[in-house]
Amino acid sequence: MALLAERDGQAQRSEPISAVAGSRPLAFGVALALLAGLPMLAAAWALLASGLVLSREMTWDFLFNLAGAWHLQSGHVAHVDFHDPVGELNFLLTVLGFRLVGPTPLAFVMGSLVWAFVTFVAASIAAQRRLPLAPAAIFTVFVCLLVVMPANVGDPPRDYSFAMSYNRYGWSALSVLALILFVPPRPPSPAVASETRGGDTLDMAVVGLVLAALFYLKITYFMAGLATLGLALFFFPHVRDRWKGWLAVGGLVVANALAPYNLPYLRDIWDAAGAGKVRGGISVHLNTFLTDPEGNAAYAAGFVVAVWLWREGRAPLRLPLAAAFLFATGVFLLTQNHQAQGVPLGVMIAFLLYDQLRQTPARMALMIFPLASIAAASFGLLEYAPNASNGERFQAVGPTNLKRLAVPIEPPGLLAAFANGRSEPALLSRARILRPHHELTPTEYVETLMEAAGLFESGGLRPGGIVVLDQVNPLPFMLGVAPPRGGALWSGWGAPARPAEEVFAEADHVLIPKFPTYSPWTETATRAYGDYLAAHFPRRTTSGSWIVLSRDSRG
Repeated sequence: MALLAERDGQAQRSEPISAVAGSRPLAFGVALALLAGLPMLAAAWALLASGLVLSREMTWDFLFNLAGAWHLQSGHVAHVDFHDPVGELNFLLTVLGFRLVGPTPLAFVMGSLVWAFVTFVAASIAAQRRLPLAPAAIFTVFVCLLVVMPANVGDPPRDYSFAMSYNRYGWSALSVLALILFVPPRPPSPAVASETRGGDTLDMAVVGLVLAALFYLKITYFMAGLATLGLALFFFPHVRDRWKGWLAVGGLVVANALAPYNLPYLRDIWDAAGAGKVRGGISVHLNTFLTDPEGNAAYAAGFVVAVWLWREGRAPLRLPLAAAFLFATGVFLLTQNHQAQGVPLGVMIAFLLYDQLRQTPARMALMIFPLASIAAASFGLLEYAPNASNGERFQAVGPTNLKRLAVPIEPPGLLAAFANGRSEPALLSRARILRPHHELTPTEYVETLMEAAGLFESGGLRPGGIVVLDQVNPLPFMLGVAPPRGGALWSGWGAPARPAEEVFAEADHVLIPKFPTYSPWTETATRAYGDYLAAHFPRRTTSGSWIVLSRDSRG
């Protein structure tokens, strides 16, 4: 510990007083707001200019968000009236979008922009005390573009999906936590030394709010955030010196998480873990790590540099410890997400090294890591509006509340073949061969949904509670009717089975897809609920893509 304190002192003395962050005037904050704010305004324009929401990948996962938000819009209580291990903040943002632009897919984009603004404020507060203007602006843009980027982390930038938004929000929030907790504020000049405690209090408030948001976003990111705070309490003097305040922040956040009103949420998490949602085993983590060896090698190299600096006496032990923690935590989170690659948290190693190498003129080269992420997100955004207006590549959905969703134009596929008389078993077999993960393209999936909506809008089926035996049930949102209570929001791999008496209690119609997005679950559900459905839901009708059961055979 004495050696650690000595090296801390050397690092502090090496910083010239003219460079400290605490002596920056108000002009720094204004400049930061302009440098980081203008790119974010451009990003917002790119997403909103067309009035459409493009989806060319995992459209069912995007509709998962709209379905959850529609439950809340209908007055339902998350984890009581419907169940999912994901927190309700992700859906509340879309509900806010409903209030702003109505019940359309564009509401999701509006909610993302609201969260991007919150992230902008938190990132600016964190960066202003710790970084010079250029890297502060880069950091702020980096974490905000993580929020609004129109593709899943690790996917090609033009694979527009908006799926699993909680992952992008989580990576962004953890990056803000890492900057506050692992990069100390620069010592203030005597003229503003009295503001230090106020700045520390503001940091504590930001960390507390971010941790609370992570809890209501996704539990894995919340646990990673708590671990970040714990490491900082042990090894980082700017946190350890205010340990009472920081411990109070952590205690309040944990107390809220364990409060009685969160027990239904915790129960959903526990049920999902018991059903296999938590992925363990060293082979799982190694497979994830080796999926993107080149990208992970860059973060590993950052850790090696941190170790070298410590061994040379140019950095405290906390630097390699924090670098190892960020990399290991990022890989762990990746194994728990439906991402093939991409560890945005590893980018924070560059900011740790940047802060440590204060006397090295070439340290700006480290900003290549966040700039690469910014470039990828920017490319996707620049191409977004032109693609949305390209009528030869994308088509907008017609009626229903999906009317502002646009999916790729593609030639007739399996659905057309079925309509022309091909046998259902042959089609399903071909689907599994051609698409081992998902049997439908996004365009075909939307076609089946519009076909189902047409069964109700044509008057063939009376309105009522609708249950769909697929991964997601977006039909109530599409038709603007109240969704039934009691079921799971996401039904697929690792989703716990719920009792039939709960799932179908408010159902008037049960729709079984002939072309599901994940056939193993649909087949399992059909077998598990078969007796109950046979007793209470006689077959009403069939269509090219659906088998419809109705509680009242008269429909």
